[in-house]
Amino acid sequence: MESTSGIETQAGLEGSQRRRILCPFRSLFLVLVLALTVRSSPHRKAGPSARLREGCLNQKDPKFPTTVEVDIRISNSDRAFGVVHDIRNRSLAPWDYRLDEDPTRFPRVIADAQCRLSGCVSPLGQQDHSLNSVPIQQEILVLRRERRGCAPSYRLEKRLVTVGCTCVTPVVQHQS
Repeated sequence: MESTSGIETQAGLEGSQRRRILCPFRSLFLVLVLALTVRSSPHRKAGPSARLREGCLNQKDPKFPTTVEVDIRISNSDRAFGVVHDIRNRSLAPWDYRLDEDPTRFPRVIADAQCRLSGCVSPLGQQDHSLNSVPIQQEILVLRRERRGCAPSYRLEKRLVTVGCTCVTPVVQHQS
């Protein structure tokens, strides 16, 4: 019996010693993690010294470029179509797409959603006129091609695109 309790006591002492040795390292590790978290926090104010140290220009700097080179190939553009196709047909405010094509714009073709119904689809699949289908719009950036000599040039433009439809209660105005 004594040998068992002696082993347990010795193991307990070894664990206690290990905790005393590791405690300062754990504290140091936690301080380092905290410092890195604060340094990379999006709420941290980046003063001018931080920007100068990194050698980055900001838009107020007169040396900031007014033109940039852009790779216009779009990666992973085919993935979302199946999901969107399914959602637009299952929605309580279903929609279809109309393709807006402009050869002087990038992207050349933009899918613009149009609500199928003025009302919404009820759980029984019938149109419910007590609710309204309304478009959901998003402002996007497009590139407009301009000719400047032989080299193609693009100007950034904003465009409002309807991306889908949603079901809402109608606005009721009471007459007095």
